[in-house]
Amino acid sequence: MNTKKIGVIALAVAALMLVASAAGAVALRGRGQLTAAGSGLVVLDFRGQRTFAGFGLAIVEENAILRTAGEGRMRPLPDGRVLLEGFGRVTLRSPDERTRVEIAGARLRLRARGAGVAVLKGVGHFMADDVDGVWAEDRVLEFEEGDGE
Repeated sequence: MNTKKIGVIALAVAALMLVASAAGAVALRGRGQLTAAGSGLVVLDFRGQRTFAGFGLAIVEENAILRTAGEGRMRPLPDGRVLLEGFGRVTLRSPDERTRVEIAGARLRLRARGAGVAVLKGVGHFMADDVDGVWAEDRVLEFEEGDGE
């Protein structure tokens, strides 16, 4: 096993440990824009566009992947989704239906615009419309109503 792969796996395990030790999670529902940075677990079940970057693992439906950049591997899973290992930057687009992406990693940066649900668990900061917060708080925020695109 090469050093780069061991490093990616170690970062993913560290992120999952952060998730397990985090006191709470932030759940966001509705429409609007979300920007976040941190380490841990992120689940985006969204209609619209999402961009994320960092180190770790992500699972997503292959037909939603618009672009990828950076070092990493894509491996198909038996259920039709794709595992992204050691991703750099990934852009997803699903304008007509919600698509779920699960991300575990460190030094994550993400931006989502559309409608759906975002769950952030770990350590970090987020901004949703005009609200700033930290991932470790238990909160539910409603995005402003709009067209989501």
